[in-house]
Amino acid sequence: MGHNLDIQSIYVLVKMYELRNVKLVADALGKTSSAISKILSKLKLHFEDPLFIQGRHGFEPTTFMDTNLAHLEHILATFDSIQHTEFSPQTLKQEIILYGHALFWDNFGDKLYLALRKDAPLAKISMRQWSLEARSRLVEGENSVLFNTYDETLPQVILQKSICEVSPTFYVRNGHPAQTLEELTDYPFVITRNPGWNDVRYPLLERLAAIGYQVTPTVEVENTLAIENIVRNSDHYSFTMSRLIPENCRGIALPKLSDMRVKCVMSYHRAKQNDPQKEWLYNTCHRVLNQLTE
Repeated sequence: MGHNLDIQSIYVLVKMYELRNVKLVADALGKTSSAISKILSKLKLHFEDPLFIQGRHGFEPTTFMDTNLAHLEHILATFDSIQHTEFSPQTLKQEIILYGHALFWDNFGDKLYLALRKDAPLAKISMRQWSLEARSRLVEGENSVLFNTYDETLPQVILQKSICEVSPTFYVRNGHPAQTLEELTDYPFVITRNPGWNDVRYPLLERLAAIGYQVTPTVEVENTLAIENIVRNSDHYSFTMSRLIPENCRGIALPKLSDMRVKCVMSYHRAKQNDPQKEWLYNTCHRVLNQLTE
């Protein structure tokens, strides 16, 4: 006798013991008599016992049912007592896995970590680079979170919850000759490249191309600190968020179009959408990002 038994089958057994009639059990559980009979037939094979014997006044339970009824009722009582436990980050000891792109970690990683650490001093916080492998793990159900910009290519199984909107801008060194976007396109463009994010396409550049600005990356670099150094020491230009222009650099604004704004989101598996830990992570990140981007 194996143990592959679902809770609904146990409900049927206990109800059958109480009512001794297939139709009454079916009515009580909102099923057809045929469905109840099929469940009972499978249970007879499972327990290798008739379970109930047809008598003059209905079905009578076998000795097996009399002996094990208390165990079955205990299983149901235990199942019914299962409920969500109260969540407290102060007592959280498990690992918190966070993914993000280089631009996100370089600008927000330290502030976000310190805010999370203050709330959850016992937790291990792992802040990792987003990648194709990480994408696969998240889609397959890994209990992790991705901080990124809205990604239309992510499957519906991933929930993308909006945190804030930011305005992207190009930036150059303070002494750069270019003053406008039109002048800037004559100079080399260095851009962040992150596997699983913009290694195939650049949504921002596609939007610019749609309104007549052809911007082609000259060099792709994963490390944003290296990009900032390249920009500060040459006539290259790059892009960042308008409130996060590096030191000794200045911004060159993009066209003021509504779809140029970038939506920052927190992404995680829909199976975890009611997880209180995710709500805490969202609220903390929302507070940190909105303080820095105001």
